[in-house]
Amino acid sequence: MAAIVIMVVIKMSSNAKIRSQQLITGIINDRNFINSLYDSAQGSFKSYLMRFFNAENTDGTLSISDLRRNVSSRDYDLFRSVLNQFSKPLVTDEEGSLRLDKAKKIAGLDKQNLLNAITSIIIAAHSKKVSNYLGNSLVNEYQYAMNFQEREARAMGYSSANDYTDTQIMQQADTLLKQKNYGLTVDQRIWIKNDKLTNQTNDAVNKGLMIGITQAYMVNKLFKEFTTSPNSVATIFNKTKNFYKNQLINQEKTRFGTTAANDVFNRYQVSMLNWNLASTHSHSDMCDDLAQGSPYAESDYPNQPHWGCICFPSPAYKK
Repeated sequence: MAAIVIMVVIKMSSNAKIRSQQLITGIINDRNFINSLYDSAQGSFKSYLMRFFNAENTDGTLSISDLRRNVSSRDYDLFRSVLNQFSKPLVTDEEGSLRLDKAKKIAGLDKQNLLNAITSIIIAAHSKKVSNYLGNSLVNEYQYAMNFQEREARAMGYSSANDYTDTQIMQQADTLLKQKNYGLTVDQRIWIKNDKLTNQTNDAVNKGLMIGITQAYMVNKLFKEFTTSPNSVATIFNKTKNFYKNQLINQEKTRFGTTAANDVFNRYQVSMLNWNLASTHSHSDMCDDLAQGSPYAESDYPNQPHWGCICFPSPAYKK
């Protein structure tokens, strides 16, 4: 007897599909832009390391003994140029200024500390750009989610006597940005990642100096891609980019979208909700079952079923 295969097709509303595509496009753009910032930071760090290598190496090898020397007037000029290039976004930021001041304090101790200070400033400047960019992206996400959920609520027969202005929505998003998630604000998590990246990068260079950094060492060790070596600066930067790709961006985009949705559901007294699959959902998992079970009473709506889930709720027809 031939087997009978029953295929269940789960459809999203056109509005929900557009909303999902908007969310996913935003996530991809965030990843790409943040990746470009850290690629820029790594490139700037490499450029300054090469300056030290070309100026201080002995017979093609840069070692600790070459950098354990007093800084010169030329070194001070180099540090001033770094400050001119990178310090502006840090001066007016509390976390950034702390790291800038720390770098200034060690820069004059010797050439090795000067290199460490320059590395710290470069990474901190780019971390501040990441913080600014991601903060703006999350605030925008809150507004997009709020507008979508309000449109859907009205289309499904709900109404609210308390509508927000765009200014009020932006203020709510800014307040949410300052709230802690997993015990830390978004900004604090970025600065913690900044410090780890800085320390690991300086450690990788200092370990190289103990062996002796040559051109071959830089190619085969320090900047080697696709290796798990903790002494590869390329690996260290890639792990930082993966933190944003696999954790922070999805977590925070989901938190902002869910918070905006819950606000709408409360104001509009939404009683029934749909589970909407992400538009990129191309594999079968528990999310399919949840979507098939829609609509749900608001009190019975399921939690996110797995890590990184970007499926989302929307109002269903009022019963």
